[in-house]
Amino acid sequence: MKRKLLTTLSLFMILTGASFAQLVTITYNANIGSGALGAGAASEVYIHSGGGVAGPWEAVVGNWGMDDGIGEMTETDDDIWEIELQLDEYYATAGYTGGIPVNFIGMVFRNGDGTLEGKNEGADIISTYDAGTDSYSTDCECANVAKVIPQSVNTIDGISNITIGPNPFTSNVEIAFNLVSNEKVTLTIYNMMGAQVATLINGNLGAGNHVANWNGNNLPAGNYMYRLQTGAEATSGSIVKL
Repeated sequence: MKRKLLTTLSLFMILTGASFAQLVTITYNANIGSGALGAGAASEVYIHSGGGVAGPWEAVVGNWGMDDGIGEMTETDDDIWEIELQLDEYYATAGYTGGIPVNFIGMVFRNGDGTLEGKNEGADIISTYDAGTDSYSTDCECANVAKVIPQSVNTIDGISNITIGPNPFTSNVEIAFNLVSNEKVTLTIYNMMGAQVATLINGNLGAGNHVANWNGNNLPAGNYMYRLQTGAEATSGSIVKL
């Protein structure tokens, strides 16, 4: 089974002007609910989802049957899959204009070619925002929607002095940071659909200051996310290409 690794408990965000109030982690247990994707049946899992103000399918994101990276999830344990989304921006790509919070989320999970799907028992999975608890409740134990709470990057051991500039940018942006000690470092760029679009660093770096450059060539203007990881810790933030 294909396995991807994701740091789930140490995601830290840098607030760089964009709102992270709707950044969530969606977790799916493929062995619960309809179970068609469980027991190792899928080497990749996608979330096909919709968001809305009055109902869950007002703005739908996903290309059923296409292994194109849009909504692709990460397997963090056997048959446990996760994805992190900024809901308002994610659904805005499909015409969502309702602002935050996104009141309703509809979810169906599938394998890469769409021949297997994971649902509630015969029905779509629906998650509803509760203003009283500032959280989402989901009608299937197979899925959970949890808000990601931003924390200051300065609390991360091993990484300090992260600067992004210029941001927004037109032709080139520099991501600078300091390592306290020698570390294996990965620095990746994602679009707001959750698809990885660039890998800037993937290897061992020594202690001290480092700078990575990204020009965003052949990519449209819009919002992107960087993710900088060292060992078991990671930080991420927003980059805007004009």
